[in-house]
Amino acid sequence: MPEPIPMPIARGFAGWLVMAAALAALMAGFVFSLHSAARQFEIALLAERQAGLIAGLSGQPLSQFPPRLAEYRALVAQESALGSPAHSDELARINRLPTMVDTARREALLATMMAGERAEVAAARAALDHSRNRMLLLGGMLTLLALVSAGTGLWRLVWANRALEREVAARSAQLQAVDRSRRLFFAKASHELRTPVAAMRSLAEVTLSAGGDQAAALHDVVAQAQFLSHRIDEMLSLASAQEGRPVLAPAPYDLREIVAGALSAAGPFARLVEVELVYDPPADSVHVRADGRWLGQALLAIIDNGLKISDPGAALEITLIRDHAYAILSIADHGPGMGEADLPLIFEAYYQSEEGRHRGGTGLGLALARWVADQHGGTIRAENRATGGARIVLMLPLEEA
Repeated sequence: MPEPIPMPIARGFAGWLVMAAALAALMAGFVFSLHSAARQFEIALLAERQAGLIAGLSGQPLSQFPPRLAEYRALVAQESALGSPAHSDELARINRLPTMVDTARREALLATMMAGERAEVAAARAALDHSRNRMLLLGGMLTLLALVSAGTGLWRLVWANRALEREVAARSAQLQAVDRSRRLFFAKASHELRTPVAAMRSLAEVTLSAGGDQAAALHDVVAQAQFLSHRIDEMLSLASAQEGRPVLAPAPYDLREIVAGALSAAGPFARLVEVELVYDPPADSVHVRADGRWLGQALLAIIDNGLKISDPGAALEITLIRDHAYAILSIADHGPGMGEADLPLIFEAYYQSEEGRHRGGTGLGLALARWVADQHGGTIRAENRATGGARIVLMLPLEEA
């Protein structure tokens, strides 16, 4: 089904259509008046020539009448061709003139015919004046309409230019925002990636120089490497998601398995920061239709966020339950919680609360989690716990078993 024409465009098109119709009507009236004026001018000329012929017959012998009367009849025929009716009594008088021997009666008839011709000349001139006045009126209206059209076109041009300027300004602002986001992304990414790399190098150097417990040091190196890998996956996943490139491949899954995989991947980092992962999976299967890789990446991002915000020795509690048509997964920490101003913004890309900036991070993980939740027809929210700390709640629609 074709898209409807936007209302401003439709109104503009209708306005131009009405103006074009009015211009066409005025032009037609002007052409008609011009043609009428030309016809009235021709009729006036013919009437004046007829009057001249009648005046020339006065005082002339009958022998001079036939050629002039023939010319007079030709002029009357021309008048009829132009649409001027030929009066039957006038033609009858013309035919009577050659038979009138009495000079006085003939001169009286010629005077009557002259008066009639002068009346025709006056009527033709009056009609010509009327046509001229009508042409002047139509010409003035055409000029006015042309000026209105020019003014309207100029106004529309100015309006279009201003709209274009606003669009260019908006696009420029978007580009500037994208550029700021890009700079912020690289700044945060470099900081986020530099920290685990420096930690791994430090651990390796200390172990090599002191000859300490190499196994423990290697465990820490592995944990830092996995944390680094998670951060890289988050950044690449969110970047591709925002560009609209990823194509999800949903399939039937037991959500317990995806949660278990995310907890396994987060385990080394949890041990490194000394935070316990507490999870008691439900006994029954929790069937969902999901893209396992993307959903697992989102869960890992939420868990990593909770680990970073938690103090050493604390616990991160993961709960999975079924509630009617939804699976509800919550990740609760025992950290400082979130400010009320932060709650609506916590899922925006690159946004970090004051506490989040102190604890490190890029502000990418929760943005990725929201995108994944949206793609799966679910919802995600953040809330503070009454007992302290914060909770991230992810709701996904269940699939019929």
